[in-house]
Amino acid sequence: MFVRSATTALVGLSLLLATHPASAFDLGTLLRPAPKISAATENGDEDYPWRFEGRLWFRPALVRVPSPDSDLRPPPSVSMLNLFGWTVGGVVALEYDESPVGPYREYVTMGSVVSKRGALGQWGSKLYVSTDVAQRVCEDVWGVPATLADIEFEEKGVGGAPTSLQVDCPPDGSEQSRQKIAVVGWESCRVDGVDVDSTRYPSGGLPVLWTPTIKALWAPLVPLPQGQTDEELPLHRLRLSASGVRLRFCGQSSSNLLGVPIGIGLVVDNVLIEISRKDGDL
Repeated sequence: MFVRSATTALVGLSLLLATHPASAFDLGTLLRPAPKISAATENGDEDYPWRFEGRLWFRPALVRVPSPDSDLRPPPSVSMLNLFGWTVGGVVALEYDESPVGPYREYVTMGSVVSKRGALGQWGSKLYVSTDVAQRVCEDVWGVPATLADIEFEEKGVGGAPTSLQVDCPPDGSEQSRQKIAVVGWESCRVDGVDVDSTRYPSGGLPVLWTPTIKALWAPLVPLPQGQTDEELPLHRLRLSASGVRLRFCGQSSSNLLGVPIGIGLVVDNVLIEISRKDGDL
């Protein structure tokens, strides 16, 4: 087995040198890691240089607050709001038709309602993306910890039968192998009469704050000053607008991975998410 593998490697190297002789004298180029995503990914305007278009589904659930020894917790300066150890988490699934790095899918495990400096937010414990370049842009441009996964959004259910929106195969949070994630009933995210040319509302977008390094979205009001011992979180402003917003029934069973799902989810079609440059700290 070793001889066969070594022979295959030598043959491959010989072909490379034959077709790209210059690379024989520049092994540094061959071994150099892929360059970071540059400003060339900017596809918006000056104030909001990054934009994403597509559709999303948010399905809330009652979930347990992560244990004190868990690696999946926000920093100490961020408080997880809970009642007897339970909080509101859930799932956000997003399908981007257009983005700074082309189409891709995204799945976020929402961990808790949180608070910092009097602001209320929703913290995501884990972010999964479907392409390598999406993972790179998340980490290189905004500092968002992202995990590459196989993500499928099936329009219908098993065998093509209609079904309500639900997670058919959730991630287990393991880092040992590439996760397989499946959402079924995705056709329910498409609102009748809505297409890419439909008018989006509200005009000018709904303002939201975003701290990408901990994957949290915040209400745009921050009433309290920064504490001397608080960890500063890089802050970006978002503008959200969409052409279609609907409530959808979600027939999801309770489980350890998904918590106790609330039976109603929010679908948003032809959504536009615009991201500003870093604008202070939270």
